Amino acid sequence: MTIRGKVLLLLAVALGLVGVMGAALHEGSSRGRLMRAWELSAYEQRCLISQLRGEALVLLDELRRGHGSGANTEAVLGQSRRRMGSHLTRLRELEEAQERWSGVSRAEEKEHLLRMNRALMLWAERAEERVRRVPSEPGLEGAHPWVTITEFGRDVEPLLAAALELEAEELKALELLVDEGLSLGALLSATIPMASLGVLLVLGLRILVPMNRRLRELVAGAERIGGGELRGSLPDRGRDELSALARAFNRMAQELSASQARLIHADRMASLGRTVASVGHEINNPLTYVVTNLSYVQEALSQPHSGLSEEGRQGLLEALEDARKGAERVRFIAQDLRSLSRQDDASTGLVDVAAVVRDVARMASHELEGRARLVEDCAGVPLVRANATRLGQVFLNLIVNAAQAISLGDVERNEIRVTARSLEPGHIAVDVSDTGCGIPPENLERIFDPFFTTKPEGEGTGLGLAVCRNIIQSLGGGITVESAPGKGTTFHITLPVASAGSPTAPAA
Repeated sequence: MTIRGKVLLLLAVALGLVGVMGAALHEGSSRGRLMRAWELSAYEQRCLISQLRGEALVLLDELRRGHGSGANTEAVLGQSRRRMGSHLTRLRELEEAQERWSGVSRAEEKEHLLRMNRALMLWAERAEERVRRVPSEPGLEGAHPWVTITEFGRDVEPLLAAALELEAEELKALELLVDEGLSLGALLSATIPMASLGVLLVLGLRILVPMNRRLRELVAGAERIGGGELRGSLPDRGRDELSALARAFNRMAQELSASQARLIHADRMASLGRTVASVGHEINNPLTYVVTNLSYVQEALSQPHSGLSEEGRQGLLEALEDARKGAERVRFIAQDLRSLSRQDDASTGLVDVAAVVRDVARMASHELEGRARLVEDCAGVPLVRANATRLGQVFLNLIVNAAQAISLGDVERNEIRVTARSLEPGHIAVDVSDTGCGIPPENLERIFDPFFTTKPEGEGTGLGLAVCRNIIQSLGGGITVESAPGKGTTFHITLPVASAGSPTAPAA
């Protein structure tokens, strides 16, 4: 899955969890409003039932006063019945609302309300009739209120008390439901956010941890590429953006590796060009031996054959030996040139640093003539795992640069010293120092930059030290420089040894 897809998935889950929490809160709020409305309706029903009880007493008082003043008691009864009817209608409405809220039939409550309505209306009619008959029935003047109240207590009051009891039980049940709802709300308010955070945390970790690991791999790979280690490859598994970036890094590393190989070979050719004059001089001397001695042998053998004396025979053998040595010297020089100029495959193996320095010293001997003495002290260090051709290219560049930093004419005072020593753990150090003119401080930080040179135009490309650093870093080592104007320069090279049990180079 792509990073965009993962982010969208995380966003979708987050929105879904927010929706769930919103739905839960809405449900809790709606349930709370319903419970509140239900509880208020129950309280209102209690109040209405209590008002019906009060209406009965008010009716008796109004009937008595109206009858005493000659008013129409039926009109008083009609007004009272309308008030009680209004209360009873409201009670029925509240019952129907509670039935809708609960979704449960309240037929029993409705039937009880209907019986209460009939009993109350019947009692009111009998009360009005008793008050109206008082003048025509002697002996009832003081008895009718108590009789009517007694009938109310017998016929109506039990129904009102039962209705109040039902409402009390309903209020108690509602209080329990509210308490349960509050407890459930408190539980949900704690668990839903925590569960949502847990889900988001787990999902975020499932996305971020692999992404962070891949980013660290990419950063480490980029740092290796920046350090010159171009042979490794970054893991490019997957189809997300980071895998595409890793594949791009791998392609870039391959292209940089090819470019670096071409650059190293180009610098090697430049080094070869700088040593052409020295090689010509080196080849000219042994060729002179070969030509002179072969001419001598040819001349001696071209004389009329009269037999060679032992002394003549010995002279011819010495001339041939000198010619052989000269030819052998030419062969060694040709091997050194081939070693420097060939396009190698950058493979590594066990390399003796002292042997590489000796080979390079022969090739650079002409550059040293009239400038300085070359002192080698590289014996006794462990073998390193490197590419002999590239390592020789580094030493040749450093020695030639050191020679060019020394003026002609004072060979005894000036020297170029190459020393090697073991370091702990598992590394060796090779120092190339000279007694030349040194490097100005403002140039020290730039000498390893490609194309930076202090030589006159046409005498240097500025690639030599940059290539040297790339070669040393590709071998797992490092190179630094110390210099002061007028006091010479020292290049410090560190190289990893081949292994803990590598053999040691023989002493000179």
